[in-house]
Amino acid sequence: MNLPRVLIASTASGKADEIARDIGAKELDTEDDAVNYYLWDIENKYYKAQVMLCTTDNPLVKIDSESVEALIIYYDGRLENGTNALDEWAPLISSLSEAEVQILAWDSTIQRGNVERVLEWCAQYKFELVDFNRPEAVENQDDSEDENEKHGIDRIVEALHAHTWPNMDLKGCSTLPESGCIDIAEVDEQLQGVHLNGIHSMSQGLQLEHMLEGMMGGENADFGELFGQLLAMKEHAATLPENQRRAAAEELVTAFWKAMGGDPEEIDGLDQ
Repeated sequence: MNLPRVLIASTASGKADEIARDIGAKELDTEDDAVNYYLWDIENKYYKAQVMLCTTDNPLVKIDSESVEALIIYYDGRLENGTNALDEWAPLISSLSEAEVQILAWDSTIQRGNVERVLEWCAQYKFELVDFNRPEAVENQDDSEDENEKHGIDRIVEALHAHTWPNMDLKGCSTLPESGCIDIAEVDEQLQGVHLNGIHSMSQGLQLEHMLEGMMGGENADFGELFGQLLAMKEHAATLPENQRRAAAEELVTAFWKAMGGDPEEIDGLDQ
C-alpha cells in the first residue's frame, strides 16, 4: 500500500506493537520479520485519512524514509545502560530527520533518575517527550492548562491528528455547525485571548502579516499551509486593533472555507 507511514520503534520488546494497538490500528498479515504493519483509519471532525503504522524493536531496520511522516520511539528507562540504549537508534533517527512528528515516549515512574538525561536527549534530537505516567491528582485543580494536557497514548494520537497527512480527505461543509452559520464573533474572541510569547522574529511577523493581507486581498491559500500556520496567524492577529482583528478573523474563516473547496458566496453575510 502506498500510504503515509508512522514508524513506532521501541527499546523494549513488544512495546511498539502495544502502542500501535492502543492507537487503534489493525494489524496486517505480512512476512516481514523485522517490521510489523498496522492499518490506521483516522477520522475526526476535520478530515479522514488512512495511515500505515510500522513497528519494530530493531534499530538497524531499513525503511523508506520518504514515506515516513512521523517517528515515535518508546524508551524503557529500566535499561541499565540508560540513554545509551537510545544512541543505538541515532542512525535511524538521522535518516528520518525530515519526519514532521518526532516523539520520545516513556514512563517517568520507571526510573526517575534518568529524567534529566532524557530531557537532554530530546533537546539534542528535537523530539517531543511524552510521559505515559499521568499523576492521579493535580495540585492546582484551577489550572485548566494542566487539566487539559494529554499524556501517553492520548497525546500521541493528538499529535498525529494534528499532522497534515498528504492523503487527507477533508470533510468540507460537514465541519460547519448544523445551522450552517459560522460565528465570526467566536473566532474574534479566540483571537483576543491569544497571549504572545515573544519568540517570533520580525521576519516571521512580516511573513504572517503578508499572509493575512494576501487573504484579505482575495488570494487563494493552500489548506495545509493555513492549517500549519493557524496558531502563528492567531498570535499575529492578536496584535492588531480590534476592528482589524475582527476583519482578519472574517477573512481567516473565508480563507479556510475556500481552501476546502467552498463557495465564498455561501458564507457571505453570515456574521450579520
